[in-house]
Amino acid sequence: MNDNDQLLIKPLGELIADKLKEDIYQRKIKFGSRLIETDLAVRFDVSRSTIREALRILEQEELVISKARKGTFVAKFTNKDLKELTEVRKLIEVKAFLNALDHLQKNHYEDLQHILFQMEQAAKDNDWNTLVELDMSFHQYVIQLCGNSRIIKIYESIQTQVRVYMAHLDQYYSSPTSYYREHKDLYDILLQKDRELVKKQLENHIEYVEERVLHLPDDEEFQ
Repeated sequence: MNDNDQLLIKPLGELIADKLKEDIYQRKIKFGSRLIETDLAVRFDVSRSTIREALRILEQEELVISKARKGTFVAKFTNKDLKELTEVRKLIEVKAFLNALDHLQKNHYEDLQHILFQMEQAAKDNDWNTLVELDMSFHQYVIQLCGNSRIIKIYESIQTQVRVYMAHLDQYYSSPTSYYREHKDLYDILLQKDRELVKKQLENHIEYVEERVLHLPDDEEFQ
């Protein structure tokens, strides 16, 4: 193993944090669940200090909350949180997508088309987790082309919370295929490079789930 290979290896705490995030995404660990250091240390066969490092990472990303003398818990998200995140996504993603229109070339559309092909297959397989991962890849790909490094960094800072919500979207869609088709429609409009159509389509796409929960109290927990 050379030095470059070693630089690519994540610290153990980060790897465990990634695994715990995956468990939260897949709903193997529920919102509000208590995360017990000793149990996690046994599960991953590591020291408690390594587990604490992993939990600190998740706390920085606002996925877990530490309560004095009570322990560490997976954060509970309310409908108010969803509405706020939706507002932030519209501010960031709409601007990024519009900026990216000036940079999208044939090879970029081909890459997006490949992501869509994978999304279609995941929808046919009823594989919601893969479908959501590809959704994130689709959005991130376009945002990376916006030409504004600060917008990209802000988007990256909220990706974990966006991903948590995405994992629960299956209850708001009639089928995985309908979710895929939303992205196919967005891709078709990106091809036209019509700024107003892109803005409208993306806002509708981001707002879809929020509209389903607007009638619920802000303090009601997102399930």
